[in-house]
This record gives sequence, C-alpha cells and structure tokens, in this order.
Amino acid sequence: MLLIQMVATLVISGVLYPLAGMVNAYSALLGGLIYLIPSLYQAKKIFSSNNSNNIRVILRDLYKSEIWKMALTIVLFGIVFSSVKPIEPFPIFGVFILMQLIAWITPLLLNKGRR
Repeated sequence: MLLIQMVATLVISGVLYPLAGMVNAYSALLGGLIYLIPSLYQAKKIFSSNNSNNIRVILRDLYKSEIWKMALTIVLFGIVFSSVKPIEPFPIFGVFILMQLIAWITPLLLNKGRR
C-alpha cells in the first residue's frame, strides 16, 4: 500500500508540473511526503517490534506508533507551512487526503480479489 501511495504522489506531482506549475507540483509532493514519512515510521515500528505473542504488548505498540505518527504529521505540516515559500495549500491537503483515501480503499480492493 505504501508503494502505491509513493507512486501516486510522484505521478500527481509529475502531472501537476506541466499543468499547474512548479509550486503546485512541489506542494503536492510535500503533501504526499507529509503522509508517507509518518506512515513509514509507523510501519517500521509495528513490523520491527519484539514479535511478542502478548496481545497487550502488541496493542500498546500499535497505540504508541499511532500517537507518534500523528505527532510527526503535525510537526511536518508545521515545518512545511513555516519554511517553504511560496506554497499552495490545496495541493498539499489534496494529496494528503488522497493518500488517506488510498489507505482506506486499497485493502477493500485487495480483499475483493481474494473472494
């Protein structure tokens, strides 16, 4: 799923460059990265955990990684909006929301193929 999101981010940025200009293209790229970097961090934390069979430990690790993912997302939005000038908010939020939709829809589509 993260690979699909990475490709989608690059394709959208690449398409926006000739159509809407450099600012929109890198704004879209930043929106995708704001979603992907915390998601990659969370995936690394979840899949490199101690492989405990204790459900409480697994659940605790999931909650901790989700909290850190949200915090990292907030920090990245703050860095982008305070440091990058000029910036276009619509491509940033548009691609960020699209990445979330891909995260929701991809498992549904993959499960449909297994039936």
